[in-house]
Amino acid sequence: MTAIELLLRLAKIREDQAMARAKRAASQVNQTKSFKNQVLEYAKEYEGQMLAATSGSLPIAFIQDVNAFREKLIQSSVEMDSQIQGLARASEETLMTATQARMRTRGLTKLVEKKRQEARLKKAKAEMNQFEDNYAGRLSANSGTKDA
Repeated sequence: MTAIELLLRLAKIREDQAMARAKRAASQVNQTKSFKNQVLEYAKEYEGQMLAATSGSLPIAFIQDVNAFREKLIQSSVEMDSQIQGLARASEETLMTATQARMRTRGLTKLVEKKRQEARLKKAKAEMNQFEDNYAGRLSANSGTKDA
């Protein structure tokens, strides 16, 4: 194995690792968004309970507690926005790093293929030269003054 082929193997390993990191980062963003949506759904459910309680004969303290909890849910979902933005930025950065690693791998792959092609052409040319030398040697062995 040549040095360039070893570099290619290392580049592929780095690319795989970078892609795995990018997938994990994207997954974190999606999980956090999903959790935020769940929190907002819970807030809507509490809002519905609060509205239902106002039309009934439930104590005002209960309505205030439900409303306070709903407000806390909404506040926590708002706080998640900055976390989601940070995770999204990190995800974009890891994806960019993975893309750069993929570009390096592709470049090295092309270089390795070019070197292999050059080696094949060189070998084919050497074989052709050897064939021509053998053929020329046979021709010259059968010519001249053999019986003179």
